[in-house]
Amino acid sequence: MIPFQLSAQSSAADSSSVEWIKAYFNQPADYSVARLGNMSKSNADLIGTLKSLIESAEHSIDLAIYDLEHPRIGRALVTAAERGLRVRVVTDNYNRTDADEIDSAMWTMLRQADIISIDDDGDVYEADGTIDDNNLTNAGADMHHKFAVIDALSDSPHDDKVWTGSTNLTYTGAYNTNNTIVIKDSDIAAAYLNEFEQMWGDNDETPEPEAAKYHKDKSYVGEHTYFVDDTKVELYFSPQNRSGSKPGIMNRLVEVIKQETQNDLAFQAFAITPSIPLSQTIWKMSATGEIDLNGVIDPLFYYQYKSRGDIWTSREANLTNRMILPANEMRKLHHKVMLIDAKHPDVQDQAITIAGSYNFSKNAEVNNDENLLIIYSDRITNQYYQDFSGVVRRAKREVNVPAPHIDSEKWYPVAEVSDGSRFAITVLPGFEYDVEFLGVDVPRVYAGQDSLDYYANEAEEYLRNLISGGTVRLKSASGDIPASGYGAFQGYVTLKTEQGKIISLNKQLLKQGFGEHEQYYAQHPDSVRAFKRYTREARDNSRGMWKNPEKVGKKLARSELADGEEPSDAFPININTADASLIQLLPGIGPAYSERIIDYRDRNGSFSGVDQLENIKGIGPTTMGKLRPNVVVE
Repeated sequence: MIPFQLSAQSSAADSSSVEWIKAYFNQPADYSVARLGNMSKSNADLIGTLKSLIESAEHSIDLAIYDLEHPRIGRALVTAAERGLRVRVVTDNYNRTDADEIDSAMWTMLRQADIISIDDDGDVYEADGTIDDNNLTNAGADMHHKFAVIDALSDSPHDDKVWTGSTNLTYTGAYNTNNTIVIKDSDIAAAYLNEFEQMWGDNDETPEPEAAKYHKDKSYVGEHTYFVDDTKVELYFSPQNRSGSKPGIMNRLVEVIKQETQNDLAFQAFAITPSIPLSQTIWKMSATGEIDLNGVIDPLFYYQYKSRGDIWTSREANLTNRMILPANEMRKLHHKVMLIDAKHPDVQDQAITIAGSYNFSKNAEVNNDENLLIIYSDRITNQYYQDFSGVVRRAKREVNVPAPHIDSEKWYPVAEVSDGSRFAITVLPGFEYDVEFLGVDVPRVYAGQDSLDYYANEAEEYLRNLISGGTVRLKSASGDIPASGYGAFQGYVTLKTEQGKIISLNKQLLKQGFGEHEQYYAQHPDSVRAFKRYTREARDNSRGMWKNPEKVGKKLARSELADGEEPSDAFPININTADASLIQLLPGIGPAYSERIIDYRDRNGSFSGVDQLENIKGIGPTTMGKLRPNVVVE
């Protein structure tokens, strides 16, 4: 690896006269830390930021995107092509070849509009539906970019814009916690265009796979320092190339942090590998107490680090001048952001924002196609700090996590049952969100599966068998969108079963003795009276849990069965040989589910792995967490 040297500023003067940088965030900010007149653009429509740029484009759109599935962008690209604009798309091979029905619809839409695309395996998807199959050196690396160059084909330098950041153009991209950056600057646009055309293999309308370069095969063209108006910006692309002539981003990040950090450093990270030089540097710099180190990490990686005893989850990570927390967001914390001196900007030395698609990991450094911006700006850094402070407040449970928008008149597919009190709906493809029953206290299983309310097993089995495969509609006490809290909607739930039967679930659970009325959250007065009556009638008729009213409300050890029997000594159960009665001993599995497991086994042959149970309708990650320790395949 050659020593890193900061490239000189581009010698050609920037010829665009109007230049700016705008940052957008899709979650609530903490405006208490905003500088006067500098409130961030929070709660923004991140997908809409690109859609509006595409709609206003007059010459060309060059899009390099890790995953493309959002129909708003697909339709905007099609319309742009129909207006006569040049539209070129570069994608990741894995997301392209692993395309499901949703992704296939996107590519069909683009193909019908004569939009050609290429992936990082060199495969060209022609407008006539054929595929020019190639095999570029890939070795499992990702084309992980999320950027678009707008109007690079224009002769005027005043038209060029760049859209970038952490946002994937997926359904879930708008619900993950993300940021987007839009830059109007012709030189920066030219640098992104250069990166795009290395992957495209040409500078015209059709890609050239023989000349296309991705990952370690890309040439070093020399990154530059730019000035967007008076804001200094450094731009880098990864990974390092095979010869080592292209310097790594990691070296520059370490250099900037060592040289520029005087008071505080903050990060928001989907992943931040503890062993990389960047992590080790900020950990050591904060060890003396001279700088504050604050960070939030997505739970997916935070708890991986915790299981290994890594620095980010150690005791020292939350002492004195350090605070490292697991995120508590609507879905994923997908940021790749670092902020230098955001809390204490120095008039002599501007605060710095580091952002882009570059995860703080070895993979991003040496394998993946990524882009990263280093922005020297008190204004921009303060806007990112407002977003960071909002993330911290949610991580500390000081404010509620926002819920996804749903339509109270729409029927949503049931995704999975957690226990009798809670289930998940599919809000959007790939995005599930929990639902609880307004006005009904259902026996539940507690965190860690270590304990449960009396009758929780029966309530879970009843609900699972009743709603699996159905759709539901949710309403609040006033008949509109239900309230949310603690990661779930609290609503009146109407079920449409697979057979088309309509059932009021809140009422059904109470009448059958699988719960009792509770007073929390705003409820309609009529439902309060009715729910109290249903509870009284079920108790008077000894239905469900009311067969043993003295046990209602008691918490049991998870190892205890509700009827007092000892747990079966049959665990773990071999799902390739077990009969229905044995399978029904598994947590959350009743007669209907044991029948589905056996039917699946009969149709497909023996299970080759435990995780194949997820192929059975109604069994998802939550249920698998309960089943995995209790089943084997032999």
